[in-house]
Formats: sequence, C-alpha cells, structure tokens
Amino acid sequence: MSADGYTTDAATRHQVYVQRFGSGLAGKASKFVRKAIRRAKETVNEGLSQYSTARYNRQIETLRSDLSAIYGEMSKQQKLDLGEFARYEFTFNSKLLGQIVKASVRLAEPSAEIISASVLADPLELAVGKGRQVIDITGALAQFGSKKTADILSEIAIGSSLGETQKAIVRRLTSLGVSHEEQVGSLVRTMTNHVASSARAETLKQNDDILQGHRWIATLDGRTTPVCRARDRKVYPLDGPKPPAHWGCRSSIVPVLKPEYQREIPGSTRPSKGADGVEQVSSGTSYGDWLARQPASFQKEVLGPARYKLFSKGELSIDRFVDDNGRQYSLDQLKNLEPQAFEVID
Repeated sequence: MSADGYTTDAATRHQVYVQRFGSGLAGKASKFVRKAIRRAKETVNEGLSQYSTARYNRQIETLRSDLSAIYGEMSKQQKLDLGEFARYEFTFNSKLLGQIVKASVRLAEPSAEIISASVLADPLELAVGKGRQVIDITGALAQFGSKKTADILSEIAIGSSLGETQKAIVRRLTSLGVSHEEQVGSLVRTMTNHVASSARAETLKQNDDILQGHRWIATLDGRTTPVCRARDRKVYPLDGPKPPAHWGCRSSIVPVLKPEYQREIPGSTRPSKGADGVEQVSSGTSYGDWLARQPASFQKEVLGPARYKLFSKGELSIDRFVDDNGRQYSLDQLKNLEPQAFEVID
C-alpha cells in the first residue's frame, strides 16, 4: 500500500490523542474560569456599596485586577503546556515522515525548540460568520481573559443598577460561569489542534524538497462541518490552508510525498461513525464517498433536505456546496451558481 494510506491511518489515530489532550487542557483552563467566578461571587457576598459610588468603583477595580491576574495565570499555563505539546508533536511528525520515505532519503531535522517557537507564533485563521478572524495563541488567550472579565463586571453592574439582592447577582454569575467554561473549552481544543497542525506543517516545510504538499483529513461522522467535508482528502501546497478551519475543528493534515521518494507500506484504514456506528473504512475513502454509502436518513440529517437531493442524485459533489474559502453557499446562491442541478431535482 502507498505512503498516503499509511499516513492517513497514523494521523487519524493520532488525532484521537490530540483531541483527548485538548480536552485535558480544557479541563485545566476551566479551573481558572471557576476561580474567576468564585472571586467575583466573593466580592458580591462581601457586600457591594451603592451602585456607581466611589466605594463601589474601588471594589470593582480591585475585582478587575484580581480577574486579570487569574486569567494571566491561565494564559501562562496554557502557553507552557502548548509549547511542550508542540515539541512532542514535532518528534511524532518527524518519525511519521521517516516511516514513509525511502531509506536513502535524509530528512531535515530542526530543533524542537525552533519548531515550538514558530508554532506558538503561527496565527490561527478561522471562519467567523461570513468573515475570517486571524489571531495568534497569545492574542487569543489575552482576548478571552479581557472579554470574560468584562462579562463578569457587566453582570455585576446590571444586577447592582437594578437593585438586585446578593443572591440574585450570584445566580447571574453562576449562569455566566457555565457559558464561560463552554467557551474556554472550545478555545483550548481549537488551539490544541492548531498547535498539532502547525507543528506538522512546520516539519513538512523543513522537508519541502521531497513533498508535493499536504492532504486534508477530516473526521468521518455527522458532526463534520461543510468546509471540512469539502476539503477532506484534497491536496494543498505546503503554504495552503490547514486546520483548524473553524472553532472546534477536528481535521488534520498528512504529508504527500513526491512519487520518487515514497516506499510501500502494509495496508491501512481510517475510522468513521455513521448510521450503523463506528467502523473502519479504507484510508483512501473521502468524506463524499463515505457519506454516499450511508442511509438516506443519515445523509438528510448531515446535508439538509435540499442539499441531500442534489448530492444523492449525483448532481453536485460535496465540495460544490462551499466556496473557495470554505464558506457554505446559501441555497439561493447555490441555485444561481448551479441552476441546471436544481432543474433536475425540482
């Protein structure tokens, strides 16, 4: 079997580890979120002065400072953990590349420290609504801390201005804490996948003379987003798009060697989770091929009724539902672009 099959198999299995590691880091971050909420509740329970008075403002500024320190600690811990993770990923990816090239090929091996520094500085470019957001890990953590601090102070200010009791304001903070933990989980898991993807991309760039590019590998299940469904198994240049494509992205990339440097390796598979549960499929199976084998009910759940008709009747492939930037077309946009396909299903 080809090197591509081996890398798809190895990278897909490794991605499970990446997601578990990300969940572990998310758990660490959640502790800081809970600490921030507890500190805010303490301020409320200690007794706030009348809203908008000088003493109230001093209490709020003290709380703001304390929250800033808590989120600063969270940021420091996350960067330490992600830096160590980047070094581990570099080692893994170097070994992965070494498994698929001919024995005569000598790989470039930059230091893990250089890779780590490069990865942490590498900006995330994520789909946000109809646009894109570009931000690095340090900026994302700082932005999270400042926004969540502002959220906490805002809830206290609203409750105080309305003359609510301490218990009522504390309830506000409890509810806010739940949403903050969900948000920090999404942030940290996304950053973890970004580090894994960037470490692999950086390792590949160091050996660009033997590579055609990298292949996008999405997760084969019903939760995969339109952009990742469309990009699954597509080959991009080394400086092309790489995961994460959006918040909570689970996709990865694998190296695509030039034919003259490949060596044959025994067979491989990739996991999927369809209507009949978890099963192994050939590593060469794309998301579109896999979805086409699923029951109609599952296809409708993933694509929606209109896109299901277009897909199941063979009028449009999965990648035709999104634009070049991975944004899903609305049905009106799709109809304008593909009027003949709609004539067949109407």
